[in-house]
Amino acid sequence: MNNRLAARVAAVVLAGVALQLMLPHVSERAGLIACCLPIGVAGWYAWVGFRRQARAQRGRQRLGLHFGAIAGALLGTSYLLYTADAVIGSRSLVDGAADAFGTAAALMAMPAVLVAVPSFPNRIARATYAIDVTTVAGAIFATAWQLVLAQVFVGLHPGERGVFVLTILPEVIAAALALMLMSRPAAGRYHSMRTLAGGMGAFALAAIISVHNRTEGLTWYANGLGAVYLIAGLAIGLVSQSAVAPEDNAADGEPTGSWSILPYLPVAVALSSVAVPYAHTGVLNPVLIWTLLGTSVLAMARQFLNLLAVKALVTDLEEQRHRLDHLAHHDTLTGLPNRAAFYTGARAVLARAAPDTITAVMVLDLDGFKKVNDTQGHAAGDTLLIQAGERIGAALRQGDTVARLGGDEFVILVPEVTGLDDAVAAGDRILEQLAAPMLVAGVTMRVKGSIGVSVAVGPRDDLDQILADADRALYQAKDAGKGVVRCFEPAGRG
Repeated sequence: MNNRLAARVAAVVLAGVALQLMLPHVSERAGLIACCLPIGVAGWYAWVGFRRQARAQRGRQRLGLHFGAIAGALLGTSYLLYTADAVIGSRSLVDGAADAFGTAAALMAMPAVLVAVPSFPNRIARATYAIDVTTVAGAIFATAWQLVLAQVFVGLHPGERGVFVLTILPEVIAAALALMLMSRPAAGRYHSMRTLAGGMGAFALAAIISVHNRTEGLTWYANGLGAVYLIAGLAIGLVSQSAVAPEDNAADGEPTGSWSILPYLPVAVALSSVAVPYAHTGVLNPVLIWTLLGTSVLAMARQFLNLLAVKALVTDLEEQRHRLDHLAHHDTLTGLPNRAAFYTGARAVLARAAPDTITAVMVLDLDGFKKVNDTQGHAAGDTLLIQAGERIGAALRQGDTVARLGGDEFVILVPEVTGLDDAVAAGDRILEQLAAPMLVAGVTMRVKGSIGVSVAVGPRDDLDQILADADRALYQAKDAGKGVVRCFEPAGRG
């Protein structure tokens, strides 16, 4: 976290602590006003800040900031209503409306965080994240139910119970979303969204503490509730001023260290809060049973998604390996095997050749290629090389190999020829294919080539020497006027 934001967060925490210390010494009305009014102002301050930030953004981040602005306005309205209620002195007058606005703020803050932070790379990652959020939400709900909510739920009128659960759920989901956001890879590089998530989680904690205090007949600010409320509200206002700082624009991919264990803490706490009472009583509440069953099903679904993700990763790595292997053994322009691939294949063919088998090695050079490059440009030269490679390949038999050595030079391996005449005939077929009219950069041209041939009888392990002999034959072909095939003759006779 940068120093400026860290200092502001520290100031917010100190303000919350100071309020909590002050509350026992003032009247309930004054304490409610001192707590709710700053939160109401902070909510509308967040509305202004998020709207201002949104004007400088585009796409999903702009949409997320607009959601954040709406959430801030709803939060501000909720706590200004609480403030008005405290001033009037009749808490039942506007409590219902204030609660509704607060719930709506929690609901709107969720898409704000989800849209504003970096997106997920694929559908499997999104589905896995959704399952994780749901699992953590279930764990938080199970813990809150076991420790606090069940007592309140039993005491409610049957018609009120559904409303009670629906009011609590957005806060619980917001807390789960906050924990998951703070544990996401690279979350440390978008500190403001982590701070916003922390504020959402604090409001969820405040809601549970509030229910507990009312159930136990404690003062409304007991158990640090005043501090938690103020810290949560001021954090929302604070984050609206730095939501799109440059350090916030980060993609997933870096480990988060100790932050990555956050989602597992509520799961561990939930298991403990349920297991310990069950060990003593042997009784498990039906709500907890269904919650734990649902969590187990989600865990199985997540494992299935993990298998799909691993399979996709293995497939992707295999495809990358094939691509890298292809790049390592093929010419990037023509797609033909490169020098290294030709040497590997040709040595293998020569090594396993039968004693009486004749293998021909040809070196082909395009005549006049430099002129095409100079007059038509390098793009035209590249097109010429690609088409030349295709035509050479079309003139070969199955089992023959053509590779590009570099520049305008190609090498051809023709195994199992019957003799020099057969090798020359193969070279003539190649030159005939090349000589057909070719359209290059809108210009029709005829391409000629010269070929030097060297033959090897039986198994050989001196490919370099065979290629050197073919090169000498190529020079003989060029000396003979180009556009012809010549076989290597030690005495140099044409």
